[in-house]
Amino acid sequence: MVIIKKFKQFKLFLLYALITLLTSCSDNNETKISNITLAAEMSLLPATVWIAENKGYFKKHSLNLTIQEHDSGRNALESMLNDSTINIATVAQTPVVFNSFNHEPYVIFATMAYSLDDIKVLARKDHHIITPKDLKGKKIGATKRSTGHYFLEGFLAHYHYDLNDINLQDINASELGKKLEAGEVSAITSWEPHISKAEAALGKENLSLMISPTPFRKDFFFTALKSYSKKHRHQLEQFLRALVEAENFIRDNPEESQAIISKRLNTDPELIKRIWDTFTFEISLEQSIMINLGDEAVWAAKLSSKIIEIPNYFDFIDKQPLTNVKPHGVNLIY
Repeated sequence: MVIIKKFKQFKLFLLYALITLLTSCSDNNETKISNITLAAEMSLLPATVWIAENKGYFKKHSLNLTIQEHDSGRNALESMLNDSTINIATVAQTPVVFNSFNHEPYVIFATMAYSLDDIKVLARKDHHIITPKDLKGKKIGATKRSTGHYFLEGFLAHYHYDLNDINLQDINASELGKKLEAGEVSAITSWEPHISKAEAALGKENLSLMISPTPFRKDFFFTALKSYSKKHRHQLEQFLRALVEAENFIRDNPEESQAIISKRLNTDPELIKRIWDTFTFEISLEQSIMINLGDEAVWAAKLSSKIIEIPNYFDFIDKQPLTNVKPHGVNLIY
């Protein structure tokens, strides 16, 4: 009986030792620091990134984040596709659509924000542009293959024009204001803070600001290469946990958030305050993004001289990281 009792005690000891060892390995895995490089557009849209960076949420979740700054989501995405050292990119829906035609191997793993009133047209009055109909035949600057490009087509359509009725100039987002100020273009279409900076440089009294007659929704995504998403799901989940904390902070502390973001973007705090309510900062994956991607794909395909098959955009979604972090934020119908 004594031998049996000692044997049972020995088995319990081994079981306890095994559990301790497994727990220790798990803890070491959780606390291991991961390095991630993010290509990010320098705008208000990645607000959760700027807050998580400022509040130390990335470090809290064992991430060492390097941010590569870009003037547009188009350039951020293309940098990720051409540079294997970049793991994640921020981008709006239009560059996602254009690059999907090339069957690029990337996925959307979360939406970070959306806006119904971010993109506008800004025109010089001394170029005889007062109303939208005055844009016909004029040089208009836009960042091609960006959401500004898509917006402009829809904007012109409201006034029975299309892109063939203007002289479209492809200009990087950060250069649009300079080209307008120099008079090299008569108008530009862009988003904040580029629009307000151009207004400040030229003076509002000298410009015609035009908004869409109907709401125009701009979704902004976090994307990753498919290979990275498959091999480094844990890192993406760490990244999303930091962002969900930032999302909650923004909701509970809007004024402090505005101050942090204006400093990070080197932008007038009054500008951030003025446009703040036009954005919704939410880490999610909603069914509406699938509809928007499909609609833009139809438009983009028409611009090509080739016959383009519209992709199935569910092939460009990886919902698992967000499902594991914030399951109530995922609402996709396959």
